[in-house]
Amino acid sequence: MKRLLRRLHYLLNRRRMEQELAGELEFHREMTARDGGQFGNALRLREQSRDAWGWTWIDRLAQDLRYGARVLMKSPGFALAAIAMLAIGIGVNVAAFGFFDLMVLRPLNIRDPQTLMRFHRRSPDAYAWALPVPEMMFFREHTRTLSAVLGKNITKVSIDGEEKQPEAHFVTANFFSELGATAHLGRLLDPTRDEAAGADPVVVLAHGFWQRHFGSDPLVVGQTIRLNGKPATIIGVASAEFSGLNLIEPALWTPLTQQPYFAAGSHLLSDLSVDSSGVQMWGRLSPGVSPAVAETELGILAAELRKQHPKEIWEKESLPSDPGGFAKSLRVGNRRGTGAEDRDEAGPVMAMVGSLVLLVLVVACANLGSLLLARGVAREREMSIRAAVGAGRGRLVRQLFTESLLLALLGSLAGLALGSVVMRGMMTLTGVGPWMDPTPDWRVIAFAAAVGFLAAIVFGLAPALQIAKRRHRANMAREFLVGAQVAASCVLLIVAGLLGRALTHVISANPGFEYQQVVSLDPGLAKHGYGAPKARAYLDSLQARVRALPGVESVSTALVPPLGNVSIGAGMTVDGRQINMQLNHVDPEFFSTMRIPLLRGRNLTAADARSAIVSESLARLTWPGQDPLGKLLSLGDGYTVVGVAGNARTVKLEDSDSVEAYLPIEPADAPSLHLLVKTSGAPNDLARAAMAAARDIAPDTVPEVQLLKTGFRRKLQSAEYTAAVVAVFGAVAHLLACLGIVGVVAYAVSQRTKEIGIRMALGARPANVLSLILRQFSRPMVAGMLIGVGGAAALSQLLRGQLYGISNFDPTSYLIAIGVFVFTVAGAALLPARRATGIDPLRALRYE
Repeated sequence: MKRLLRRLHYLLNRRRMEQELAGELEFHREMTARDGGQFGNALRLREQSRDAWGWTWIDRLAQDLRYGARVLMKSPGFALAAIAMLAIGIGVNVAAFGFFDLMVLRPLNIRDPQTLMRFHRRSPDAYAWALPVPEMMFFREHTRTLSAVLGKNITKVSIDGEEKQPEAHFVTANFFSELGATAHLGRLLDPTRDEAAGADPVVVLAHGFWQRHFGSDPLVVGQTIRLNGKPATIIGVASAEFSGLNLIEPALWTPLTQQPYFAAGSHLLSDLSVDSSGVQMWGRLSPGVSPAVAETELGILAAELRKQHPKEIWEKESLPSDPGGFAKSLRVGNRRGTGAEDRDEAGPVMAMVGSLVLLVLVVACANLGSLLLARGVAREREMSIRAAVGAGRGRLVRQLFTESLLLALLGSLAGLALGSVVMRGMMTLTGVGPWMDPTPDWRVIAFAAAVGFLAAIVFGLAPALQIAKRRHRANMAREFLVGAQVAASCVLLIVAGLLGRALTHVISANPGFEYQQVVSLDPGLAKHGYGAPKARAYLDSLQARVRALPGVESVSTALVPPLGNVSIGAGMTVDGRQINMQLNHVDPEFFSTMRIPLLRGRNLTAADARSAIVSESLARLTWPGQDPLGKLLSLGDGYTVVGVAGNARTVKLEDSDSVEAYLPIEPADAPSLHLLVKTSGAPNDLARAAMAAARDIAPDTVPEVQLLKTGFRRKLQSAEYTAAVVAVFGAVAHLLACLGIVGVVAYAVSQRTKEIGIRMALGARPANVLSLILRQFSRPMVAGMLIGVGGAAALSQLLRGQLYGISNFDPTSYLIAIGVFVFTVAGAALLPARRATGIDPLRALRYE
């Protein structure tokens, strides 16, 4: 307590105490001189006296910061270069963390996001990201652990004046109130008014759609809009900040109970067999209830519902949950299959990107550390004077490190600004809604400050110690920094090369099926309530009309269209091994339409019921070294393998081992079937003609058409984005490394000017001088390249799922990346090294 009081006394009276201390020291100096003694170093004694007072570090820090600012202002070129390097290194880290913060850590702009959970459907053998509406309604009526249940069904609709079919979200009427949304114009959905029996059809427009479609008309409320040809009244416009629990802004919202009105004949509200095209379900936890308790209750309720509907509700069905108030939960629920298929594949990519952005920071820090060591030569006289007047080694280190902290602070501010710009560019590129605000929050700002402090330690502390010990002319620290730059840059270039090669392979390689000239048409019969016989009659009529269109070569039907957003997973156990596969139900024309070759056996026939065709990879995994024909595929009641087809990557282009099974179409599949049409003409023309034919047969339906080549490009987008980001990281790191090597070699030339002059005076040739300069950097460069190759090999293990068609040890990628690195680094080193060959021996010796 006394020490604290003494320190507070110093802070409040330090000016008076400084004056008293100066007077006392002067008195003692005079008394010592009169007695013939030596008083000692007054400055050091003054600092020791201040240490006894405590908290003097605040004054010293302020003094060091003021002095450091003056030093940087005297060298504006160095300061700007250092800040630019740090801004790049810190900026890419801020952008990466900002994206992670936006998607994972930062809650959405909704009411009480921490209590909102998103639920999925799972059993020991299956899963789905969506639930049947009646099941959700059953939970809504009987739950006690959830204070509210929200549902959303996403459907494309036709709107007058819109060329493309935008998305409409059919939601429970409590959707807006539970999320705390506000209206920009008019009102939002009201459960008491808009879910009541006989309620008028109404819609709420999204803010962006209101601006585009209605030109921001302030009088839009009360007007009529036609969805799928059905009129509905516009009751309001949502605010621009409302996410709607979606990454991409929809066109509008309308009550879920009115879905059958817009989709004539739909059984969505009553069909318990719907899973992949049901509703996404969120629930708000009641006060004091944990997610685990809510999941347990919903599992019990599912078991009760199964007693009433044993065929539709899965055995041992559970409802696992994820935090629903964060962007990472906003994924579209349109997949179903085995539990093994429901996994998060973004983890390895995020880990890889995190490692790469840290490597960019390492390159920037190593580069700046080399500059600080070289700058230490110019400050030798300053350091000598400070040491002569009593500054100890620790004092010098503290001063130099304070200057590094000041650089890091300025670099962090610049990096924060740069990272924000990059984030805004990423948001614009990906087209997410305006509610995903990339403005840095406190977590991003704290991260930038922490990275800046870490960078100051990495690039500032080691050079400060070397300079304070008068060892900054030694080569070991400099060689270490050069090696670090080379290693990090090599890793980035090799990884970028691997991703680039994989992307090129995806684009150029044959995916195993025809996609350039094929059109996929989804009649949307299931959502319009078509039963199997009616759907079969519709499809037969549609196929007859499409076959008659000009340029059509073949027509087939399939339950899962290639390169679509829907997939069906399944699994089986063979000799204790779990085999996971993708399923599809197809007709006999499927293989000829998609140009998938039959390697062995025969095709499916219209009479087949329990036959199957398996892909080459599935046959090899399931029955290695055996003839698969006649084998039993253990799915349901079992299917006999009658043929082996070539591998076709219809679900994942990056999947080099396409594990797929093709089963006959069952009568119950008819309402969900897609039409696949191969044409010799222009696919766009065929798409319009097929759409017109489908609407002519059933005007109340809303078919969707997709060109498979469009789906192919969409599947590539993720790989393209990843490769582009890594390529930018690699280019930036490589540029920084080259600039750093230029500076280091230039410094080595200036340091050895006298030696070079003597050697040239004695007859050394320019080639000898070049060899002399470059030889001292060959060891750290070679060592850095070897470490970089090893680091790239280790890091590339995370990329195995992204490297379609090539190995993570692909020698071509490694050789190309190393070749590019060696060529550019050699050029960067030769530029300043050639200056040494032009040194005049007489001038060099006279200068020294």
